This record gives sequence, structure tokens and C-alpha cells, in this order.
Amino acid sequence: MGRYSYDDMPPEGFREKRRGSGKMTAAIASIGVLLTLIAVIIYLLFTPHKETIEENQAEVDVVSVDPIEPEIIESRERTAAEIPAAVQVEEERAAAPIEGASGRYSKIDFAQYTVSEGDTLVGIAEKYGLSTTTLVSVNKLADVNLEQGMVLSIPQVDGTLYTVGDDDTLASIAEARNPELTAADLASLNGKPYTAVFPGEEIFIPAPGTVSESTDYMFSSPIENGEIIARFGDLVDDKPLNGIVIASEPGSAVCAAADGTVLDIFSSDYGRSVTLLHDNGYSTDYYALEYVAVKVSERVEKGDVIGAIGTSNSYFSRPAVVFSVEQNSVPLDPVNLTEF
Repeated sequence: MGRYSYDDMPPEGFREKRRGSGKMTAAIASIGVLLTLIAVIIYLLFTPHKETIEENQAEVDVVSVDPIEPEIIESRERTAAEIPAAVQVEEERAAAPIEGASGRYSKIDFAQYTVSEGDTLVGIAEKYGLSTTTLVSVNKLADVNLEQGMVLSIPQVDGTLYTVGDDDTLASIAEARNPELTAADLASLNGKPYTAVFPGEEIFIPAPGTVSESTDYMFSSPIENGEIIARFGDLVDDKPLNGIVIASEPGSAVCAAADGTVLDIFSSDYGRSVTLLHDNGYSTDYYALEYVAVKVSERVEKGDVIGAIGTSNSYFSRPAVVFSVEQNSVPLDPVNLTEF
């Protein structure tokens, strides 16, 4: 009997149909998995979750924690040997009191000089009564050769321009370079209100013995920016000068050196002259005026114009006024009482 004649055997073609049905099932399952993955991705990308997270956070119970008091450990002062040198310097700078300026000295002013053809450093230094070393330091010159047109700073006295370093204080600078001065003095001389300094700051340090303490002057110069060309006691026409000679440009105003009253207007050997009477027995005279702008008995204040200088005076090579000061008829040197 043939193989397929038994009753329990599958009919012909059954196995092929069964195999095809299994492949279709697997394909459908794969498509289902793929669709599920796509749905999950779309959900994650486009569904907002912030509100959910915030709601979940809101449901969390707030737990309070009692702060722990820090343990206080008593410290001891460090010895100098235990502190690095750099730290010691920084601590000293921080602990140093910031003093005000001493007020004992006036601020040192600097004039400006434009170099002309033929000028030399030595000649300019001599003109202002300074050393060449001072001009080199203040102007940071690489050598003594000058170029026409360059502008030099001219201090009133000899000294050096110092650049403050990281470890410097004004006290240490004064001690090292001019022990006659204190930190507060250097502050005054440089126009600083306090003694505090910072690295890179430039400080002018006058040479020892070159500055004197400020004086409360009684008088001001009768000519602004005038130049003294003859001093008290110098001989003029073989006679000692009882005042000083201040030169300036023709027509420059001559002003009252202090508050006072016009005592006299007269002619002298120098030309038109005016006498002013001041408090405490002082009087001032202004000789060699080109014209007079006040009247006898007129009250004037310091700085009021009383006349002008011109070119008519023959005693001096330049237009000038002779300025003298007396107290109770005793001639005094105006330089000691006048701020120029």
C-alpha cells in the first residue's frame, strides 16, 4: 500500500500551505512591533512632561532640617616665622593707617618748557636752577640729547620721579629717599589727600633740603605769572633796592597785593607810583606804572587792578613794576611775605 494511503497522514500539499501561513504571521508581528516603536517615539517627542514633573514635585513632602551650629575653634596669632614674607608685606599694607596729607607743604607745580633750536639740557637746567639729573628723571629721558619741539616738565625743586612698586608704601618711599619727610608730607607735596598709593603710581620726591614748610602769606603777587628780575638789596642806579622788580608783558595789569586803601599816588624816580595802606602797619608800593586806575582814599581788595606796566621805564631792560613792602616804615623783603 502506498505511503499516503493511511488515514492519519496529511493530504497532499498540506505542509506547503502551513509553511506559508507561518511566514505571514511573522511579518505581521514585525509590523506590529515597528508600529509600537514609532508610537513610543512620537509620544516622547511631542508629549509635554514639565507639568507632570512639577505636579510630582509638588506632592513631595517638605522636610525641614535644623541648622547645625558651627564648631568654634579658638585661633592663635601666628608668629612672624610662620607667615610667608609676601603675606607679611601685604598684611602690613592693609593694616597701615591711611593718613591725610600733612598740610605742612604746598603742592609742587610743574612748568612746561618747549625745546627750541639750540637748547641743551644743561642750559635749561641752569635756567630753572635745577640739576640735569632732575630733568632726566622727571621727563624719563633716555639721554641728554633733546629734539626741537619736545615739551619738558620742569619741577619747582630738584628731585626724582618714582614709580610705586608692589611692596611700597608712601612711608617706606619717604624713609628710603628723603627721611626729612613723612608719608603725609609726600602726600601734600604731590597734591594727594591721603597717604594711600597703588602700584604704578608716580610720586615726585623732592631732594633733601629743597622744600620748606608752607607759609600763610600776607600778600599775593601784584603781577600774575610775572618774573622776578631784581631782588631786595640789589643795586639799581647805584642804590640798594628796597623791594623787588617783577617783569611781564607791556600792558600787564598790576593788582593790589592785599586788601587796603589807596594812601598816595605820586611820581618817583621810576615814574607813576601808588601806595596802599594795609592792616597791622603794613604798606605796599607799586612803582613804574604806565597808568594808574585808582584814586586816593579808594578802598581796594586783593586782586583789584590798580594800574598797568608799560615800556616807558628806563631803569630795566623789560617792562616791569617795582614792588616794595614796609611795616611801620621799615622796608621788608617782599619775597618772604608774598606768594608768587
